[in-house]
This record gives sequence, C-alpha cells and structure tokens, in this order.
Amino acid sequence: MKPEIFISDTPERAGAAAAAQVAHLAAETVSGRGIFTVAFSGGSLVELLAPCLLQYSRKDGIKWPAWHVFWADERCVPLTSPESNYGLAQERLFQYVPMLETGIYALEEERGPEGAADAYEAHLHKFFAPPPGRYPRFDLILLGMGEDGHTASLFPNHPLLEETRRWVAPITDSPKPPPRRVTLTLPVINSAYNIIFVATGSGKARVLSEVLGADTHGKGLPAQRVSPKDGTVQWFVDAAAAELLGKTET
Repeated sequence: MKPEIFISDTPERAGAAAAAQVAHLAAETVSGRGIFTVAFSGGSLVELLAPCLLQYSRKDGIKWPAWHVFWADERCVPLTSPESNYGLAQERLFQYVPMLETGIYALEEERGPEGAADAYEAHLHKFFAPPPGRYPRFDLILLGMGEDGHTASLFPNHPLLEETRRWVAPITDSPKPPPRRVTLTLPVINSAYNIIFVATGSGKARVLSEVLGADTHGKGLPAQRVSPKDGTVQWFVDAAAAELLGKTET
C-alpha cells in the first residue's frame, strides 16, 4: 500500500497532526478490543508528540490504562540515562498520565544487548502469542528517520536489515551513539497494522525524497523497506523536510 504523506508548515504542527492520528487510532482500537499496543521510538519523535497527546488526554480522556507500550528500539543504558528512550518518554509523557504499572515495557539493559534482546523477545512471545511461524502485530509502531535513512536501530547496509528469524535483535556497532542497542527487526515492523513516521527539518529533505520517491517502495534504505503487506504507513513531515517532494502544504 502506498504511504500517505501529510505536510505541515512547522515541526510542531507536524507533531500535532501525528498526535491526533495516534489518539484516533488508540480510541478506535480500544473501542474495538479493549487494548492498544504501540511501539515508540525515541528522540525528537517523543518530544513532538508528547505535548499534543497530553492535550488530547485532558480534553478527550485518552484511555491510558488500555495502552501497552513497547519500543521500536532502545539503547542499552540505564533507564534513568538521558539516552534512554524509556526515560525520555517517562519524562515527557507517561509520568503525567494514568498508565498501569505494567503498561510500559522496560528493557533489561543490565543483561547487555544480546540478553536484553532475548528477554524482550520472550516478553513479546508471551504477550502477543501469535501462531507458530507468525510475527507479533502491533496496533501502531511510531518511527523517526535519520538523515542517513535509518529507522529504529536499523542502519543502511547493516546485516540486521536481512534478519528474518529474530523479532528483537541486538546491535553493538550502531554508527549513531550509543553503540549498544536492541531493535525490532523489519519483519516485525512490517507486520504492524499501522505505522506512523514523523520527520522534520531540512536535514531530512534529501533522504525523504529518496525514501518516498517513485519505484523505491520496499527497497534500499531502511526507512524505504518499511512496507507492511497488510497495514498502513503514514508520514507526518514539516515543510522543510518536504521541500524536495514537490507536494503542496496541507
């Protein structure tokens, strides 16, 4: 399915548009089956989404206890570290909402990348319990994109791009610090019902035009290879990131 692209004039408005869609998907999913499974990335994505999600929470009563939060990738650092995706999300969002104590998965970073990845995958097996040979299906995976086209902790030309056996893989040589991380693999990402990318800034313009260019869907750069067979992909970008796309602002 071809990705949808939504262009806003500023990073903040792109984040607000993405947050509105997250709130909509959460409400729809909770209404249908009582829970909402979402995997977050870190960095600017959390910073852009958090203010608007908190506003929706106050106005519309997001059912936070129904949320089950996981991580598209995570750094093998203490949860209190400024580099922890868990720590950032707690600081900017989750400490202010009524999440269940068991609603947010915390990486067992003390095990190191290999052990933490194994423990995370075992938790996903227990929580999702898909049929044999199938991958877990998140309701939503939230992704960013680096200026090199990486997403989650899947980097260009890295062997992990070809991983099909593992659901969660360790990485010890990330070209972006810190080097020790875990990441969902592409087959798991591509099994999600919904995927939302948020990309802002002129530094992303060149790679965004490549990722969303004609005849490149599912090929090449890691972000291009996010191509679910039975799910949706939506991009929320600002005008600076979209300047080479030839799109009109919405």
